[in-house]
Amino acid sequence: MKTTTFLSFLLIFSFGKINKSIAQNAPKYAYNPIVPDNVADPSIVIFNNTYYLYATTDLNKGLGKAGVPVVWKSKDFVNWSFEGTLINDIDFDKAYNYTDAKGVSKTGYFRYWAPGKPLYKNGKYYLYATIVKPDDKNAGYAFIADKPEGPFKFANGKGVFFNDPDKVKDESIPIAPDIDGEPFVDDNGEAYLFWRRRNAAKLSSDLLSLDGPTISIPTKHDGYSEGPLMFKRKGIYYYIYTLSGSPNYCNAYMMSTVNPLGPFTAPPTGPDVFVHSDIQAGVWGPGHGNVLHLPGTDDYYFIYLEYGEGGTSRQVYANKMQFNADGTIAPMKIDLNGVGYLGKNQQKETNLALSAVATASSHKADRVSNARIEPDPNAIQNIGGNFNGPNVQSVSRTFTYDAKNAVDALNGTRWMADATDAKPWYMLDLGKKTKIKSCDIFFYLPTLAHTWVLEKSNDQQTWEIVKKQDETTVVRSPETISKIGDARYLRLTITNGPAGIWEMKVY
Repeated sequence: MKTTTFLSFLLIFSFGKINKSIAQNAPKYAYNPIVPDNVADPSIVIFNNTYYLYATTDLNKGLGKAGVPVVWKSKDFVNWSFEGTLINDIDFDKAYNYTDAKGVSKTGYFRYWAPGKPLYKNGKYYLYATIVKPDDKNAGYAFIADKPEGPFKFANGKGVFFNDPDKVKDESIPIAPDIDGEPFVDDNGEAYLFWRRRNAAKLSSDLLSLDGPTISIPTKHDGYSEGPLMFKRKGIYYYIYTLSGSPNYCNAYMMSTVNPLGPFTAPPTGPDVFVHSDIQAGVWGPGHGNVLHLPGTDDYYFIYLEYGEGGTSRQVYANKMQFNADGTIAPMKIDLNGVGYLGKNQQKETNLALSAVATASSHKADRVSNARIEPDPNAIQNIGGNFNGPNVQSVSRTFTYDAKNAVDALNGTRWMADATDAKPWYMLDLGKKTKIKSCDIFFYLPTLAHTWVLEKSNDQQTWEIVKKQDETTVVRSPETISKIGDARYLRLTITNGPAGIWEMKVY
């Protein structure tokens, strides 16, 4: 099946359809999601005037398998890229066989989850992340690197191992006994670690172990909670914690003027659930995230995962935070517009693909995602995971995979070939012979191995190979092809790896 489409900024995919199937227009310039990939549990930090985004890499395979750890980098908060992996001491693609406690034979993988904001001290970078073993046992570990992009090494031992008794003596000691470790450094230099289920403790001066008792932070709402974080503004400590999950993921907060470990109180005015799903905006399940503060300003941004197509197909969104005069957090306006540029525009030149005609060998059928969403969690006295009240709304949104989706300047849409397509290809018609300097290709699931061939032509009859990629050992996004030369048509054939493209840019 061949598809032919023109670029359009309208009707990109349907957001927030309430009990019916009427597509709503996405904004012309939508900066959410901020990166073209399925990632979750984001942390963004600034080092050397560069933004670094650390996150869980989703593969849309459930929680049993995740992608290799990478860090996305940007100078302007809009144009992002990564190359290589953060941690080389674990083979995240290797399947391990084991027998569980009930004697059942199973297969599992190592996984890297939910990295907190890295800390910089004495010329070293400290990263706190969850490692899940193939049998689903997990803990938080400390890592050290010389550069923010790594590679990071285990700090307390040589690594984590599975079913290898010869390496037990080298096993790293976890820094926390559970997932979602998030550090915080106070103005006096003292550091703390927060993790799942409202736990927190002070960190040692070398940042490599806990120093003192673990406390449980009291919160207004009960129920399961993960993805905690701490930040400070104008003498107030804010403890943010998640509630519920999936399309009803939301974040609430507590406040303290004393110490990062409390005592805490619920905000004296306004709602304490400051960010939750916005059905009309088409943003579902704003969950585990982090706060980015621009130094020297009073600008704070909440960086969070959005539910995506469901399961582990999540993406990263960002919206600005606002505060009331008494220091309470104003209910956040979350949308597809996002933040935009936080720095000088690093776009190379005019993206010629925006006015090109896109065609493909096939495209995947549309997918409808359905959910039941509580539009106002603050109306529930004690949430505790209960989102089955009278105000719950049934909603749906449709995801499309047409060729046009890879030339719409949006990170939330993509072209995907049909699963039965044995030789998937994607082609751009620039309308006339054009001198092309370079092309950027943002592959779907870029941490998986892709091999491909890019060709050019002026008449669709005679084709010349521009570049053939057979390498499968280095992961990166985008793939950049330079010095292409004169051409009207560019055709990409994917020979291995997921047949899909988030975005293709031509300069």
